[in-house]
Amino acid sequence: MKKTSILLLTCLVANLTLAQTKNIDNVNDTFKVKNSGAILNKDSDVDGYYFFYELDKLKKGDREFAIQILDKNLNEIAQKNYIDNKNTFLMKSSFNNQQVMFAMANYKEKKITLLSFDTKANQLPKVEFPLESKEIRYLQYMQQSGDFNVLFPIENKGFIFNKFEDNKNIGYSLKYYPTNGDTAWEYSSPKDSKDYLAINPIEANDKYLVALESSKSSLLSRKITLKTKVIDIKTGDLLFEKEYAKNKKPKLITNVFFDNKNNLILMGEYFKEGDNIYTDKSLGLAMELIDSTGKTIREEFISWKDDVVKLANIKGDYLDEKGYVFFHKIVKTNQNEFYAVGEFYKKTVSGGGVALSALSMLGGGGPTNVTQLTITNSVVFKFNSDFKLTEIKEYEKGKSRAPSLTDFGSPQLNAFALKGQGAFDYEYTQVDKVNDRFYSCFIDYERLKGEKNKNAFKTIIYDEGKLSEDKIYLQNDAVEFRVLPAKLGNVLLLEYDKKLKKLNLHLEKMNIN
Repeated sequence: MKKTSILLLTCLVANLTLAQTKNIDNVNDTFKVKNSGAILNKDSDVDGYYFFYELDKLKKGDREFAIQILDKNLNEIAQKNYIDNKNTFLMKSSFNNQQVMFAMANYKEKKITLLSFDTKANQLPKVEFPLESKEIRYLQYMQQSGDFNVLFPIENKGFIFNKFEDNKNIGYSLKYYPTNGDTAWEYSSPKDSKDYLAINPIEANDKYLVALESSKSSLLSRKITLKTKVIDIKTGDLLFEKEYAKNKKPKLITNVFFDNKNNLILMGEYFKEGDNIYTDKSLGLAMELIDSTGKTIREEFISWKDDVVKLANIKGDYLDEKGYVFFHKIVKTNQNEFYAVGEFYKKTVSGGGVALSALSMLGGGGPTNVTQLTITNSVVFKFNSDFKLTEIKEYEKGKSRAPSLTDFGSPQLNAFALKGQGAFDYEYTQVDKVNDRFYSCFIDYERLKGEKNKNAFKTIIYDEGKLSEDKIYLQNDAVEFRVLPAKLGNVLLLEYDKKLKKLNLHLEKMNIN
């Protein structure tokens, strides 16, 4: 479970070599560690880091902000300052290997500003557009949930800005802003639609954008329609869409990735014919290979009961014993095998939620959900080139808990929504294509007998066709932190001391041969 804490390493001799460090001073106490990130090169290796933070309060309600760029060894490349109104706040930041973009909102002035910088911290022309009152209300709801799903990077191409639109009810527009000289475009929901529509981009490459569209007839309706949409990344044209809820084997799509021929591989869970994919229990995993026209080339169905339990060496019901799996990353190796890295989770009753719900019924507040997601071990599913499941490896990890967004939604829908709020322990995956290696990293709060509980930075490593795990123990203290990818074989530990208004950066080498 992630804790708000300073990261002080306790096993330097066993796990780490001499660290490279840097301090950034005079950082305003409004700084959030998510306002930083890694700068990646064309091979997704780390070339440096960016930081966006408030420096000073100025006259007439203005604020001075700083954008700072460091190289991969924590040497400063550039720092530029930026002035904005005090009511402007950062919704989301993202980097696409060419530029860093910040989505800024100001409810009082009813506008959104897209602010961009290159890798030398040079400011680029900004984009502004107005907000309607209804759109602001939806953004405020997203703000309460802790995550703004508004900015999606397209590596070496551009950015997608996902905006609510005030139509008859509520709709969306995907606004594409290229960084490589291509033409900007917009893909929008129908302006005369009577449904409530939203969209969530989940994967993209240099040819396609894949997004999940949800629609329902009213805000209180429990009946949701999900469509998988595939959009041409160059033109913004819809190439095809698929809706799986009424198939012979209904499917709930959760992951998308691409093969070497730019075919799409959709991954999700499948259900019994006639089941509700949003509330009923799934039968297993489904993999589908689709070409650029939407034609299905191959499908594979992997049953919890007949396939997964055998490899997991479980006699009972897999979902009852282990829970569902949220897959964070699917990596294709040079051996043409697929490794899906995830975490187990279950929907459980929250004791605190029950108590608060009872209090609300007695006049002590608004309605409260009584369920939660309980997140446990990390797990890796291995598939061959034909998507046949060949191996399952599980790694011990402490329990994390996150309140459900709704008591009525399925565990899968809650997990998908809570992922954006940092509910899971997964941090990131780095892929070393040259050495056919990948690193999948987690933060685990270990409850230890006879000694103080500790945070641990755990890495599942694929190397030379085998999986292993590395662990670095981290000490706890009351400072906000973040773990960022670093040059291959390293990790960056970012600590923010609010009292001293200082960022402390530690570049540490992992114990990997």
